[in-house]
Order: sequence, then structure tokens, then C-alpha cells
Amino acid sequence: MPVTVEERQRGLGARTTTNAMPLLLGMPLFFALMYALMAWGHRHGAVLGSPVLVAALGTLFGASGDERWQRLLGGGHLHTRPVLRLVYAMTLMATTLLLAGWGFLLPACAMLIAVIHIGWTGSRTWRPAAFITAIVTVISETIIHVGVVESVVSPAYSHVAAALNLTIAVFGLSNLGLSAARGEQAAMAVQRAEERYRALVRNSSDVVSVIDADGRLTHISDAVLQVSGRNAADLLNTSYLDLFHPDDQPEARAALAGLTSTGADSRARLEVRTRHHDGTWRWHEVTLHNAFGDPAVQGIVSNQRDVSDRRAHQDRLAYAASHDALTGLPNRAELLRLLAEASPKATAAEAVAVLFIDLDGFKAVNDTYGHATGDALLVAAAQRLGAGLRASDVLARLGGDEFAAFLTGVTNTASVHERAHRLMQDMAMPFHLAEHEVRIGASIGVALGHGPTDADALLARADAQMYTVKRDAAGRRRSPAVAAAA
Repeated sequence: MPVTVEERQRGLGARTTTNAMPLLLGMPLFFALMYALMAWGHRHGAVLGSPVLVAALGTLFGASGDERWQRLLGGGHLHTRPVLRLVYAMTLMATTLLLAGWGFLLPACAMLIAVIHIGWTGSRTWRPAAFITAIVTVISETIIHVGVVESVVSPAYSHVAAALNLTIAVFGLSNLGLSAARGEQAAMAVQRAEERYRALVRNSSDVVSVIDADGRLTHISDAVLQVSGRNAADLLNTSYLDLFHPDDQPEARAALAGLTSTGADSRARLEVRTRHHDGTWRWHEVTLHNAFGDPAVQGIVSNQRDVSDRRAHQDRLAYAASHDALTGLPNRAELLRLLAEASPKATAAEAVAVLFIDLDGFKAVNDTYGHATGDALLVAAAQRLGAGLRASDVLARLGGDEFAAFLTGVTNTASVHERAHRLMQDMAMPFHLAEHEVRIGASIGVALGHGPTDADALLARADAQMYTVKRDAAGRRRSPAVAAAA
């Protein structure tokens, strides 16, 4: 019968030896051996009692060490009723030794019995074991002294030998008990530390995983259920990379390869998208640690946490910093950044065009009908301008009633001029707002960049051309002026 977890925690892990072979086979062999020894000793005067009786009692004592019998005495457990089990074993051993004439050996044999029971029951057993050993020894020597049984040595020698053996046994049991207590304290400290670690991992919002050399999950904490809605058991022995978005897998694969090549204790950090059980993708911050050199791990440890809320907040902040709050269009800084990225790609054959757009008559509408109408007009103007541009073009609001757009892949200067002219015509059409119908216009200046051009300079050229258009209007709309940037 296997030792339970509770029994292993209580004792030193000692096991009996009587279970080495089945009782039906082992006990007859043990009896035969005992009888042969006792008969030989009886012939030479070393055994005083009946060899058959001594061998039978010795065999019964050996059989009583069987775990099933000990559990029966202990009420189903090895760690309960230690006093009853000790009294039973020592009484049986004392009877066997007294019949053989070896009563003075009882403390030494009792110590062996106590060692096994300390292993089963724990350090708390040594005191009752020492007490029972002393009582049984005194009773045995008294029986020898009054002549109830004989001894192979004189009663005086038997008493002295028993006293010496008892002293050694008591000291030995006390030392063993103290050692067992220290071992139990250390085991309990380790157990508490393990339980605390398991509780922390179980209740943590971080998912702890171990990846083997083949990139498969050999361990994953239960926190994965809370974080991704997936069961840890379903993910074991699956590919670690399969957790991530296909577009993010190359980055994760490169991180794993880098850790393996760098060596022990190397670390890496990345942010990747992980599929949730509901089908959505969540951003996870992943920290990887090469622990192949740790015998307890032998893999790469992954700690990952859901940072979707943080990423969403960062994205909102980045969007707010780069876009106009009213129209949702990119602001001046974002326009210049995008223009700076696109300008180096321009060539003599394919230019970049910037349109600087100023709304004519907007201030009068804003002053006449109020800021609410003015804001509504700006939103409507942004929508109309966007409708007149290609999907690849970028429209931005620079501030106030000024907008700008840039076009890439321009191969025909005249086409840009025509597009600006159409936008001016579109803006001259009436705007039907919620409470008013208003009319405004637009002046558009165009600047072209052939080859790498400074974004600020290109926008400034378009701005200058817009003012040229305004001055030349003289009360009527004319075609936009076009300036080719060097």
C-alpha cells in the first residue's frame, strides 16, 4: 500500500522491509531460517527456550511489521496510535528475547523498532518510544531477576548490559528525534514556500510558461484561463508560437533563437498579440528568460501579461497628439511627419505635391452664426475636401480654417493643378448645415517636390503660393498658382 502525502510529511520516509516479498512466501522462509538458527543456538547453549516457539514468535514479530497490519493497528493510518503500535511491537519483541534468554538485548532491539515508527509517525514518537523501552526493559529484567525466565548470562550481567543498552538507546532516540524534528521543520518550510509559490502563480495575472528546445510548452500556469480564456491542459505540448498573431510570430521566433544562441540567463522582452478564446487579439507583454542551465526548469521561461488596456490608452494618447480633435484629421505635426517619410521617396519622375488650403469667408460665418456653426462648417469642409482627394492622399487640418494635403506619385503637374481647381469649385458650393445654409470659398497653393525635400520648406512654399492666389483673386476665384519646389 503506498505511503500517503500526509504520512510522508509527518515522518522521515522510512519504510518497512517485510513487504519486500509476499507474506505467504516470505514468512515461511523467514520461519525456516529463524528455526535453523535457534536450533543451532539451542544445541550450543546460546538459546534457552524452545527453538520452535522462539522462531514462531520472531516470525510473528516480523510479520507484524507489514504495513497492512500496522495500518490496522493505527486505525487505517501509519501515523496514528503510535503508543499502541509501540507497546504491541516491544511486548512481542521482549517475549521473544526473554524466551531465547537474551533479555539484555531488548533496548537495542527496541531502538530499531522505534526508528521505524519515528519514520512513520514523526519526531513526536521518540519520547513515548524511549519511555516504553525503559518500562519494558525494567519489567523484563525484573522477570529475569526473580527467576521466571533464564538468561544466557548471569542476572547481574544481564542487568548491567540492559542498563547500558537502555542508556545508549535513550540517547540515540533523543538524537534521532531532534534530527527528525529539524528535518520536519525544514520540510514544512519548503512545503510552505512551495504552497505560497503555487498560490502566487495561481492567483497571478501573469502567465508563466516553460518552452523546451523544440519550442513546445512543457508547463503553463493556470492564470492562462483568466488571461486568455483557455485551459492550461489544452495548451501543453503545443507550439509556443501558435499563441501569437501570425504577423508577430517572426519577432517571437527571433527572440527565442536569440536567447538560445546568447546562452544561459539571457533575457528578452517583446509585445505581441495573443489570441483570446473569444476570437479577439490581445496585446501581451512577454519577458523571456533562458533557464536551460537550471536543472529544475531546463527551458525558456516566459512571463506574459495582458497590456491591451495600456496599449489602447497609449494609442489614444498618440492619436490625440497627432490628430485634430474636431475633424479627426491629422494635425500639422503628423502631416509633417508623414510628409518627411514620403518626400525621400520622390523622384524626378514621381513628385510629391503639397496643397495648402485656406477657407475664404469662414471668419464671417463664424462671427455671424457663432462658434457652433463655425465648427460644423469646419467638419463639413473637411469631409468635402476629403471626398475630392484619393484614398492614398493625406488631408490634415493645420489649425483655424487652414487645411493641407499631400499627394504622392505625381507624374503630371497639370493633373495636380486640375485637382486643386476642382477642390476650389467644390468648396464654392453651398454648405447645408443644421440651421443655416452658408457659402464660402477656398484658396489653394500648390508646391511640388522632386526628390528629397525638407517637409517644412515644402509646406512653406505651398503656403506662399496660397497667399499669391488670394492676392490675385481680387474679388473672384481664379485658378490656383503652382510652384515647383527645387
